Amino acid sequence: MRIRVLAEETIYKEYFVEVPEEILNLDRRRIYMKKNIHNWIDENETEFNYQDYDSTTLWYTWEEVKENA
Repeated sequence: MRIRVLAEETIYKEYFVEVPEEILNLDRRRIYMKKNIHNWIDENETEFNYQDYDSTTLWYTWEEVKENA
């Protein structure tokens, strides 16, 4: 039996960036600092130069293939 396996590839990317001091100083309480950093990333992400660092391929289904006559 001949089958076709379908897979999905996920590419993971990373970018290292220094968070500006003014963002860190908005509120030093951890929960608020994390929220401020999250918001800063949302606002500035388009400027990040992401680099691929890993990928994974996972199959999610298969189907039988009929032979051409």
